[in-house]
Amino acid sequence: MSLWSKIRYGVRWNPEERLALATRALNLSKVKNIEISMDPLHPDNLSIRTFWHSITSPKVRLTNPAVRVKTEIRNDRKAPFFIATLENGHKLHFTTENMSAMDLIMNFNRLTGQPELGKAGTRPRTKI
Repeated sequence: MSLWSKIRYGVRWNPEERLALATRALNLSKVKNIEISMDPLHPDNLSIRTFWHSITSPKVRLTNPAVRVKTEIRNDRKAPFFIATLENGHKLHFTTENMSAMDLIMNFNRLTGQPELGKAGTRPRTKI
């Protein structure tokens, strides 16, 4: 990492590491279903694509195998969003335009009652 990027983001704040730690803390145990709606040609859909990839990874899916992920691909050039329905009936609506993937996953973790960041360090390999 170059000196200027450390000065710009702070020595302890590396976006890629924080994204990895936030993804490590993802837990779908309190989520019933997630509805993702996006336009693939919209310029600000990287964060929702990263979120979509993160929640469909095998380790995250093992936290709640019954969660339904429904995806709607649109062609209207509107901002991407997703709606997460929790088991207690609450709905979380995220508009992900101009949001980084790290902030999106950290806010999702906080609102579902999980820690924002997972533990650093190596983990024992789980059998999938």
